[in-house]
Amino acid sequence: MSTQPHHSPRVRLQEAKRALYREAILDAAELEFAAHGYEQAKVTDIAKGAGISLATLYGTFPKKHDVYRALQKDRLRRLMQEVGAQVLAARDPFERLRGGIEGYLRFHMSQPDYLRGQLREGVPWGTTDQLRTPEQTQAWEAGRVMMMTAFEAGMQEGWFVQDDPELCARTATAMSQVRLSLWIDRDMDQSPAEVTEAAMLQLLRTFARPERLAELTARL
Repeated sequence: MSTQPHHSPRVRLQEAKRALYREAILDAAELEFAAHGYEQAKVTDIAKGAGISLATLYGTFPKKHDVYRALQKDRLRRLMQEVGAQVLAARDPFERLRGGIEGYLRFHMSQPDYLRGQLREGVPWGTTDQLRTPEQTQAWEAGRVMMMTAFEAGMQEGWFVQDDPELCARTATAMSQVRLSLWIDRDMDQSPAEVTEAAMLQLLRTFARPERLAELTARL
């Protein structure tokens, strides 16, 4: 049995190396998934992009799906932090909805390679069908509940037309996917501020009561 102290310099060095390998692998995988999609991405190319041997990659992640899942877990944790900060700072349901959508759009625009990989999957964002990891399903469910709650509250306030809150939440998510896809196709020529404002204007035109449209638009 080893008597090596858990926090010895050697152990800390090994842990630091593993952390660096992991980060390098995830960054390289993000580029590969963006360029080729999950199915076509090759582990050998991920290892090459990370600047490590194939043996080192497999020593960190035994399978390609493990790499993919770790990438999703890391990026979705950051996404939920971004959206959560926006939502927690909100004072009312309208601000919560706006904060959630703006946080969602801004995060993906700050991570264009991750965004390209997600779009390349060809999975409709308004459903959990074909999601590959439980982390993706959990994040989707959390976002759905947040948006449903905000739409329900907005309907009670008389801001939005009466409709199925889940339908509204899923439709708004699909609208975000289309807008981000268009942003990529147009060489990312708009700033996050321009994209988020346009997204909110579209959302209000779609869901706001006509008599409250001007009032809500003025709050953007």
